[in-house]
Amino acid sequence: MIDFCKPKESLTDAPMRENTPALSAPKVISCLAYGVVSVSITLFNKAIFSVYRFEYPTFVTLLQVLISIFFMLHLGNARIVDLKMKETKGGTFLGLNWTMVRKIFPLALFWMLYVQSGVIALRYLTVPMFSALRRSTTLITALGEYLAFGKVVPASSMAAILVMVSGAILAGLTDLSFSAKGYAWLGVCVFSTAAFLILIRILGKDLGLNQHSLLFYNNVFSLPMMLAWFLLATDEPKTVFSAPQWSDPSFVIFLFISASQAFLLNLCLFWCTTINSALTTTIVGESL
Repeated sequence: MIDFCKPKESLTDAPMRENTPALSAPKVISCLAYGVVSVSITLFNKAIFSVYRFEYPTFVTLLQVLISIFFMLHLGNARIVDLKMKETKGGTFLGLNWTMVRKIFPLALFWMLYVQSGVIALRYLTVPMFSALRRSTTLITALGEYLAFGKVVPASSMAAILVMVSGAILAGLTDLSFSAKGYAWLGVCVFSTAAFLILIRILGKDLGLNQHSLLFYNNVFSLPMMLAWFLLATDEPKTVFSAPQWSDPSFVIFLFISASQAFLLNLCLFWCTTINSALTTTIVGESL
């Protein structure tokens, strides 16, 4: 699509290397950045859905994907990030060959699954119950990292994880508003979230792509799936563009900020997972 010149490689855009030691400062900063942006976007999304009562979550997610692609393309053009979209032998789409396309597609699929399953699960479960049970993602991620990389979690860390997951199980047992559909969709959310984070590590190492490239391709591949879900699986297209909130300038500003922060959130998520681990990113996310 666009030929970006390659800037000098830095800590934040270097290909992911499993055994390369990194400075502790960037690791801590990436966790803090991910945490701060997570809290911020939660507040803005709360305003959009609760204060302005804009009940179109799939449209908001689709807008976030479009704005993320827009930002990544312009940052690539400005040579701030390297999207590695050079022509390669056998290149087909955006400089990718079909082998790379097949490997990256599951990343986008798991991303869409965890986003949409989370939204659906919240329709059947209370927010506190959803948040408590979702912490089981940490245990699934730890197991996935062991199977994928042979990484063993220290005993003290595993004990803390088990305490956290036990609390989630106890919360589920005391749930008076039990919903089989809610728990089923939450299960999809938990497993797809863990798979998504682990795939970031696997694909970065396997394909030699930095987190900016993976983030860009994830959004590009997610776009048609999100668009299909928006058009075929929801009723949002019928009324979203005639919603009265569009006449409120403050709502439009909040919506744009929320969509822009989604780009920053994904950027921080990929960065944190790249230089730390999928488990670290999960723990940071579940601790908020």
